[in-house]
Amino acid sequence: MTRFFFDLHSDSLSAWDDEGRECSDADEILRHALRMLDDLPEAPTHGSSPAVVSVHDVSGQVVLTATLKPNSEPNLRWTKEGPSEGVSTVPLPPKSSAL
Repeated sequence: MTRFFFDLHSDSLSAWDDEGRECSDADEILRHALRMLDDLPEAPTHGSSPAVVSVHDVSGQVVLTATLKPNSEPNLRWTKEGPSEGVSTVPLPPKSSAL
C-alpha cells in the first residue's frame, strides 16, 4: 500500500495532514476524501468558500482534488496519471465527475 496525505481547506479551517493514510486503491482514496467533506462541522453556504480536500502522494504529487460548493455535489478532479504506480487496482473515475 502507498501512503497518501489528505489536506482539508474550508472557510475557517485549514488542516494539513502530516501523517498520511495507507490506501490500497483509488476507491479507498476517494472514499476517505468524501468522508472528510461529509464530516465537516458546517457545509459550505452561499457566499462562503468551497471546502476542498487535496490528496497527494509521498512525492507531493496531487492525485485528487475533491471540492464541495454550497448546495451541490462534490466535484472530483483526478490527475492525468492518477495514484502512484502500484496503487490503482480499480479504474479511476472519470476526471471532473460529480457523485
